Amino acid sequence: MKLSDLGNPKYIALETFRKNGQGVKTPVWTVAQEGKLLVWTPGDSWKVRRARSNPRVRVARCDMRGNVQGPWVEGVVRSISGDEETKRSMAGLLRRKYPFAVAVLSLIAVIRGTNKGQVVIEIDDP
Repeated sequence: MKLSDLGNPKYIALETFRKNGQGVKTPVWTVAQEGKLLVWTPGDSWKVRRARSNPRVRVARCDMRGNVQGPWVEGVVRSISGDEETKRSMAGLLRRKYPFAVAVLSLIAVIRGTNKGQVVIEIDDP
């Protein structure tokens, strides 16, 4: 099974791997683009640290709580980008896919001062 077989799900369970090989699953929003999955997340999050250490990941469709709703698909993190152009492009894609939720969460992030340091993770087929 390929990443493109997942379509453009609302949520995916992203499984990254610790140095000891243990998987850690995290539900995240995603945007499918050209057969790849893009994920927007804080750059200092543990999932980013684990992906930098080991680019192998698994993904599956899930609900907002992370309950897996389909088969797991192997993937690899091709890039973790914090450049402004990539982030602007991703923000636009997220606003189109999750208009209300992104507006609310963006406002909360600005008020709390947590809207800095985001990165875009690009996941591709191995």
